[in-house]
Amino acid sequence: MPNIMNKINDIKTILEQHFRDAVDFEFTIQNGKLWVLNALPLKRLPFANIKIITDLFFEKLISLNDAIERIRLSDISEVLTPFLINEERLTFIGKGLPASPGAATGKLYFFPDDILKTRGSNCIFCRVEVSPEDVEAMRLSNGIITSRGGMTSHAAVKSRKMGKPCVSGIGALEIDYKNKFASINGLILKEGDWLTINSSTGQIYKGRGNFQAPHWSQNKYVYLFSRLTEKAICTNKIKDENIGKAWLLRDFFLHNTPFEQGQSEKKKVNTQKYISFSPPSPDKIQLYYSKINDLSSKYEDIAYIIRGLRNSLIRQLANKIGIGNHYKYYRPLLDPMSYVQTKSNPHYENLKVQLIGEEFFNVGKYLPNLIDIYKIRILMIVQCTNDSDLSFLDFTNPRGESIILKENKIIGLSIEINDQEIGLNRLPQLYNTLRKREYFWTWYSDNHTSHKEIIDFLNTPQKARKKNFRLNTYAHELELLVNNSLTKSGKSLIN
Repeated sequence: MPNIMNKINDIKTILEQHFRDAVDFEFTIQNGKLWVLNALPLKRLPFANIKIITDLFFEKLISLNDAIERIRLSDISEVLTPFLINEERLTFIGKGLPASPGAATGKLYFFPDDILKTRGSNCIFCRVEVSPEDVEAMRLSNGIITSRGGMTSHAAVKSRKMGKPCVSGIGALEIDYKNKFASINGLILKEGDWLTINSSTGQIYKGRGNFQAPHWSQNKYVYLFSRLTEKAICTNKIKDENIGKAWLLRDFFLHNTPFEQGQSEKKKVNTQKYISFSPPSPDKIQLYYSKINDLSSKYEDIAYIIRGLRNSLIRQLANKIGIGNHYKYYRPLLDPMSYVQTKSNPHYENLKVQLIGEEFFNVGKYLPNLIDIYKIRILMIVQCTNDSDLSFLDFTNPRGESIILKENKIIGLSIEINDQEIGLNRLPQLYNTLRKREYFWTWYSDNHTSHKEIIDFLNTPQKARKKNFRLNTYAHELELLVNNSLTKSGKSLIN
């Protein structure tokens, strides 16, 4: 029997090396001989998959690319999802956007001063929107809820940076600051009432909840996988089909950015009588449609890239010039609710597709690491399964609309950078370059040059610019100048 067990272990090793994976195999012993009947890669639960992938990498059976390719985003989400121990004792009252992952329970408060007085002892901070003056109250609170705002709102960005649970965009939440009470779907919540939020799902409960939710860094194998992701990002060997996924993983570990776009009960607000852009003509709409390329399975990672690009731009620009100033760098190209089409599908009764267009401008004006980028335009065909999944214009900001993007199943795409259409085959490497600039680009420090110095230089007369050989050379290298004349990138910096 010991000899048979040794043979079984030998076969297990051979199969794992052949499949480069954990293997489930069937065998039988007949007349003292070992017969292998079947062998398949092992099916496993999320935590087991993370552990197996990590172990296989350190055993040098798979590469970094293999590790990124084999991980399922849902594996990490499911392992780290907080769960209520006493959910049956609580009352579910509503749902918003899962803006910052985690869970919290505490007494409801509406004013920062009240939270400061209690030193944040078991507090849930409730506001229509939070402002920079609320940062200390947010820090002291167990969690934050807001009736307005999306995944990149001030509340969402600050909460993720602090590691605080946050549910934003709760459309059914109405607040009476004067009398210190709120209501959700008709249920009255007074100051001091216990509230429980699961900000990984956006669910809100009345009552005091008990959660169990480990941080990813506390899970040994999730932490080890985060280091593998970091190593993959630092190399130039990531395959094109893994680039979007790798950066999405890094954004999760570094910025607590959720993998999936959350749903919200927030509805359109039609009180505004204006829009901040001119609706495109029918010819323009047809031009938009003609530019869009279908996304086949070959470009499955492209959806990850677009999501990561949008989140990265919004995060960097919002952090640079402040929350609520998106009108300085962002504009919708159309009202997506005006371009909804119903498609027949055997799996869904009401499958809809929606045209969404948006533009980021003045990018290089605010972000030194993207100094040569003056415009990024994105057109998407997004697939929805019902009306509640449709994206729409948000009119709640008095200085310009934004788009509430509620679904992530992108089935068609066109992207232009600096008025140049980018082919889908070029997009992964270009995206990788732009993202790596944020973390690793050291042009300014290496050349002892500041962002302001470049802008001041471009503002000088053309003849004067020729006298500064150093900055003139740099400006031409960055394509801010061509033949001593300002390019569109250069003009965008000084206009």
